[in-house]
Amino acid sequence: MSHAENIPISNIRLDGGTQPRAAIDFDTVFDYMDAMTDGANFPPVIVFYDGTDYWLADGFHRVKAADQAGREEIACEVHQGTQEDAQWYSFAANKTNGLRRTNSDKHRAVQAALTHPKGAGQSDSQIAQHVGVDHKTVAAWRAKLEATWEIPKSGVSTLFQAAAA
Repeated sequence: MSHAENIPISNIRLDGGTQPRAAIDFDTVFDYMDAMTDGANFPPVIVFYDGTDYWLADGFHRVKAADQAGREEIACEVHQGTQEDAQWYSFAANKTNGLRRTNSDKHRAVQAALTHPKGAGQSDSQIAQHVGVDHKTVAAWRAKLEATWEIPKSGVSTLFQAAAA
């Protein structure tokens, strides 16, 4: 369940490990800022509210642009949830809209999803669908992370996991 409201930018947490991109594209921030200054409307950003904090899950470029444009508030789609929920949501952000993701952005999202508690026990295909990449990309990153013990070995073959998905 979510609802829309204007939230003060200063109340939105940007430090919760929810930035799915490898880097902010400042050309995009400035383009968005100019458009906002000219009166353009943007879709609400996505935040998760845990009763204390608003965790930004999607809309880093829009928040930075609104802040640079001197806005005090930004339209938010507010979901009830934790910082962990915001992180999981962020891994799927921008797979179909917004600034096109780079390969670094995609790899960062896959790695984060594989090491996230909600990713534990999910198949390569399930994570690939959530993040918006090919299952072979997830399988390759899973193998790398298992080899370095950054994640535990699954004990189930990825083919079996894919078939069970």
